[in-house]
Amino acid sequence: MFYEDITAFMELIQKQRFDKAEKDMKRKRREVGQAKKRIAELDRIFKRIYEDDINGTISHERFLKLSAEYEAEQKELTERVKAEQQEVDTYEQNKSDFDSFAAIIRKYVGITELTPTIVNEFIKKIVVHAPEKIDGKRFQKVDIVFNFVGEIHLPPDPQPERKQADKQEKTA
Repeated sequence: MFYEDITAFMELIQKQRFDKAEKDMKRKRREVGQAKKRIAELDRIFKRIYEDDINGTISHERFLKLSAEYEAEQKELTERVKAEQQEVDTYEQNKSDFDSFAAIIRKYVGITELTPTIVNEFIKKIVVHAPEKIDGKRFQKVDIVFNFVGEIHLPPDPQPERKQADKQEKTA
């Protein structure tokens, strides 16, 4: 698929890796922005109630209750912002890694020979599973983990069926 239709290959990877997460990341970015605004607002509110406590506008007990509530809310928001920001940063890194992978793909479009250098640029590791028999035929699963994008799940290759049909046409 990679050599025959680079655009379809890149779209497949894009869809597997990012389409589902894109909407979620937009929502998370928006939530992070809103939470940061609320954290800043809580700082201003806390400052005002502190001044009200000092001036005697509110009772000290009321100040303690309000400050505890605001501090708890701010702590919760800060932790959530940290976690969601980390998710957004990871997503952005993955997008950047995909762009690096796409650059390697473009670099090697149309190659006629697979060299160790090319393999090393593309592949992080290859996992060969134990052979197994299915319907009397022997199969061996091989997982390829690519640099930058990890494992890619390609759709089943329709070409073997087409090749079989071509052979039948030639023999007829």
